[in-house]
Amino acid sequence: MSRSAGAWILALVILLLLSLSATSYSQTANFLLIAARVALLVVLSVLIVKEKFRPHDSPHRADAGDRLLTKWRHWFYDDKHG
Repeated sequence: MSRSAGAWILALVILLLLSLSATSYSQTANFLLIAARVALLVVLSVLIVKEKFRPHDSPHRADAGDRLLTKWRHWFYDDKHG
């Protein structure tokens, strides 16, 4: 799946969840959006705290958290090398 198709699917899912606020499922949609936001905050907080307290003078192996933060950093700054 291309990057633009994935972005459009994600946007449509979010619009679907937001449109549920006008139905009887508004509390469920609200709970899902809050849960997704809290989960994203927890994951990013753990990865950033782990990066902050890691000693930078010692060599280390890159793990999944390092690769994820690097990928998001390249995406945020629109870096084509990542």
